[in-house]
Parts: sequence; structure tokens; C-alpha cells
Amino acid sequence: MASPTEIHVGTDNTGLWRIQQTSEASDKVSSLLQEDLKTHHVYFNNDGFHNHIPHHLLSLYGTGADATAIQKGYDDNKGYQRKVKPVHEPKEAGDHAEPAAGPLADDWYETAGPQHLGHESFYPDFLRFFQHDIERRDKEEKAAGSGLAGWQALLRDRVFSGTPAAEDLRARLFSGFLHPLIQLMYGIEWGQPAIVAQGLAQAAIHKHQGLDDVLYRMEKEAAAAQKAEPVSIISLFEEVGKSPQLSSAAHWEDPNKMRNGVLARALNEMVAVAAKVSVPATEEGLAARTAEMAEACVYVAASAALHPTKHPKFDFFLIHHVNSIPFFLTINSFEWLSVEAKARLLEWKIRMDLVQYASRACPPLVDISKLESYKSPPSSKASSTAVDEAATTADNISVDATTAAARLFHIEEDGHAIKLIRATGLTEREVRKSLFSNNPCRLLNSDRAWEALYRLEVDAVLAPGNVWVRTAGLEQAWEEIPDISK
Repeated sequence: MASPTEIHVGTDNTGLWRIQQTSEASDKVSSLLQEDLKTHHVYFNNDGFHNHIPHHLLSLYGTGADATAIQKGYDDNKGYQRKVKPVHEPKEAGDHAEPAAGPLADDWYETAGPQHLGHESFYPDFLRFFQHDIERRDKEEKAAGSGLAGWQALLRDRVFSGTPAAEDLRARLFSGFLHPLIQLMYGIEWGQPAIVAQGLAQAAIHKHQGLDDVLYRMEKEAAAAQKAEPVSIISLFEEVGKSPQLSSAAHWEDPNKMRNGVLARALNEMVAVAAKVSVPATEEGLAARTAEMAEACVYVAASAALHPTKHPKFDFFLIHHVNSIPFFLTINSFEWLSVEAKARLLEWKIRMDLVQYASRACPPLVDISKLESYKSPPSSKASSTAVDEAATTADNISVDATTAAARLFHIEEDGHAIKLIRATGLTEREVRKSLFSNNPCRLLNSDRAWEALYRLEVDAVLAPGNVWVRTAGLEQAWEEIPDISK
């Protein structure tokens, strides 16, 4: 049974694709995730690069990969991980109120924790605290008969309660190119308390770097604006791309093209567009807007991957806004969270999508007909890649999606590629089934578009050159990618 310190993934616990896995794969993914929890740090280097092993293995497992592929995914990435660090001794952590308890004190986060927020060396302390907090809340919720798991009560109180501490932690989820939110996503989607604790601990050690102030300003200006008819998400992307200030704000030499580019050179323009984002606080409006967000992110990322002369390559930063889509599909299913809280969370995500698009120098958005007519380059390896059959029983996930995922089961990568296919498959299902299906804002209306999209994603991963480009709207990003004709 899964607990705050133990990871157990059952054969029928495969995330939102809802396939049935084998006992061998279940045992394998559970044991490897447990090993990762016990032995690896959340960052694999001193520059804050993230450990993606939990995302990678659960994405493989959740799309039907067998135990061999899961083991390969782990072996390919364990060698460069940093070893886990010990929890600080109480005196070293500055915890004078409860010197024997440290992060096991119920109030450690309130008393000692704030001074350590944003400091990666305290990841073990935050992890220990959240594990303990989930354990404590499990007992409290069981005694109260609430029906909530401890990790759900923890999120309710420490992320969504509206207190200053909850607002702070919530904002940190959006830091680090959404990595804390993505880590938390795998915990809530698979119902794994230990991975929930990892996600919140990861959020706690990320710095705001001013992003929280920007998001709150966007929210404040949106609230102050006169209410108008909701604006389509894709029209906001188009508005960003047409803005001379926003489309030119990111420079190749910027060390961080969001912070040093868009938010430094075009903050007012960015806030003005992002303030137009709104999500209805109704179940129907939330579902439709979630599907619209998901489709827009997939479309924008695919557009950015299509260079006129180069082999296709997806933008490394834009794919995180696709790969995080399952978080919002999962959150929307929680009856214990208000629709207002869900709508607010989605508004922040859409605003971050727009900021990230500007930070990638606004790569052109292609006409859907160009995507539908996409053909693999003659040198594409996709058609020759072996395909497993394990994923073909997914619940309303298209054959195109399951086939694309299977093509990536045995390649050497760090998880970004299989996450991209998984999130795209979920987006297709969501768009086809939701109230958004008849919306005039729909973009990907044909089977041809989705089939081409999966082929593009696999081609881009397997094409020669680097797997990803970084800042696809700048030509310098494509210099090392071979021409299609070569």
C-alpha cells in the first residue's frame, strides 16, 4: 500500500490513460521509484536541473511499457543523479523551539521552514516534513470520517486555503519551468503520497525570482478590468506574436529569456495581454476552458517544431506546458476542491503559457492545413522503430497515440518525449469528448491533424541533431539542427 514513505503502484493504477498493466511491470516501477526516492536528490546537479525519473517511469508505465523498458529508462538516467542528502541537524537548521523534532514537528513549516524556502540544501527537510504532515493528516481525516486522504487534506490546507503560506507555496509550483507542478502532478494522478511530498518539497526549494509578483499583478489587473466576453486562448497567443514589444523581447544572449527578456523588456505589454485571461467558475466552463488550454498548448508547440528548412524539433520549454496538462485534468476531478480554486489555478497556467510563448520569441503559428499535410522527412526513423503492443487497450486513447508512445518505449531519453506523447493523447481524448468539441475556437478538428501530430512528435525526437531546440523563435536555436535535405 502506498504511504508517505513507500511507493506502490498497482496494475490498475496507470494514471489517466487507464490501461491495465502487468504484475511484472507493477513490481518493477514500484521498486525503482522507491529506490529513486531513497537514493536520489531532486536536482541532478548544482545548477538546479531536475531529476525526471519519477515522471519518466510513470509515463512509461502509464502508456503500457513493459518491465524491460521501465528498467532501461531507469538505468539510462540513474548514473548522473546526485545522491540524497541527510536532513539537517536541528541546530544547523535553526530550529531552536523543538531541537529534537526538527522537520518532524507539526509546526516546523511555520516556525523554521520560512527561512529555508528557496534553498535547495533543505530539500530533505521539506520532504521529511511533508511526509510527516501527510501521515498526521491521514490519521486526522480517518478519525473525522471525512473520506479524504492525508495528501488531499495537505493540499487543501497548504496550497489552496488562501493563507499567506499557502499562496506562497502555490506560486512556487509555477517556478522552474513548471517542474514542481509536474512533480506534484504524478503524485496526485497516481495517488502516491510520497510523490506528493516530493512535489511540494521541490516547490518549497524553488525561488520566486519575481514570478509571483508578476502573476499576482496579472490577476489583479484582470479583476480590475471591465468584464467582457471571454477571449479565445489562441487569439491571445496570436496577440502576443503580433506585438512588436513581446515578439522581440527575448534575446539570444539572455541567460533567462523569461526573466531577463520578456519580464525585463516588455512586462507591461505582457501583463496587458495576460490580464485578458478568464476561466468561468462553473463546472461546464472549467471543463471547456481546460480542453481549450490543452489543445492550444499542443498546437503552439507543434507549430514551433516546424522549421521551414530544418528537421522538426520541439522547443524544450514549450513542451513543459504540454507535459503539465494532466495536472489540470486531475485537479478538475477533485470534488473536495472548489470550482473557483480550480478556475484560478487554470488562469495562472494559461498566463504562464503566454509568457513562455513570448520567452521563446514567438515562433510562427502555422495554418492547421500545414500540420494536416505534414509528411515525415525521407530520413525519418519513426516508421522503422519497433512497436510494442502493450498500450493498445487504453481507455478511449487513440491508436495513433498508443502507437506513437510504443515507438518511444526503448529509446534512450530522460522522459520528456514519452511525457509529450502521453499528454498529447490525453489532450486528444479531452478535446474530442468535452463541451469544447463544438466550440468555434477548435483547432484540431480532423483525424488527419491528430495523426500528423503524433508522427511529428516521434519524428522530432528521432530526427538527427539535438533532441530539442531551445527558443524556437530565434534562428540561432536551429543552427545545429541538420537541414531536411541532408
